[in-house]
Amino acid sequence: MSFTDMMSSGRGPGVIGMVMALFVLLGFGLLFMLAFDEGFQGGDLSIESLVAQQAKDIEKSRETIKAGQELLDMGPARVSKAKELASLKSKHQGLKDASILLNRNLAKGESELGLLQKAFEDYKNDYRSFVRGKAKGETMAKLVTRSGVVYDEVNIREVSAIGIQIRHSGGQKRIPFEDLPEEMQDHFQYDPNQQAAAVASENADRAIHDAAVAVTDEQQKTAMAAAQAKEAAAKKVRTASVIAAKITQAGNLEDQIEQMEKAIQAEGKKTLSRAGIMSVELANMQRQLTELRTQISTFQSQP
Repeated sequence: MSFTDMMSSGRGPGVIGMVMALFVLLGFGLLFMLAFDEGFQGGDLSIESLVAQQAKDIEKSRETIKAGQELLDMGPARVSKAKELASLKSKHQGLKDASILLNRNLAKGESELGLLQKAFEDYKNDYRSFVRGKAKGETMAKLVTRSGVVYDEVNIREVSAIGIQIRHSGGQKRIPFEDLPEEMQDHFQYDPNQQAAAVASENADRAIHDAAVAVTDEQQKTAMAAAQAKEAAAKKVRTASVIAAKITQAGNLEDQIEQMEKAIQAEGKKTLSRAGIMSVELANMQRQLTELRTQISTFQSQP
């Protein structure tokens, strides 16, 4: 709505026109009251008091009219501010729409950039695989590392993400990429991130292998301990059987010795006595009994 529309329109006075009309009517009304109302005429007041009172009332009316005029004077500025606000809102919406479009284009660009980066990484990986695979079997008269170590009669066995595996005049060696000359690093497309990942994977595989070996060793120790325990138990059974047999044998010898001693006593009463021969046999039997008792004692003392 323009300032002119606020003053008047085809349907009647505008908003500001209505306000001005009200102030004008209010001013005439106050003048009418001052002129014809008995209360404003002062009643029993003197002319001087009445004039003073009416002068105050007129001054108040002027102040009211002045305030209304100031309010009317602010109308164009407020209309201008309203237009400016509407323009700013329109610009804000335009900027908002442009921002949405830019964000969409940015997301699309990032997506396309990601695809390009992936394609480039795939190309580099394919190239790495090609040059590293092609290097297998290549020979070098001499290879000097960045740390100053010299290898003669070099034959490249393998090139991995970690470095190169070589056979040389002094044996075999794996040289990490960071110790290779810069031209070899560039040729084989050395990538520290890939190297770190390969080392981590290798360490994990080694840890799994070591754990498996440890489990196997433990199982072997357990099986060996079980076999040893079983053998010890069998040995105890065999020892107990031998002890029992020797105890039986010793018992039989003791009976034979006892019978021999009685026989010798009876034989000694005869004219033609065999007591001397029988005494020799008795001594042999006693010696055997002593040996048996010693063996039994030895077996019984074994763990």
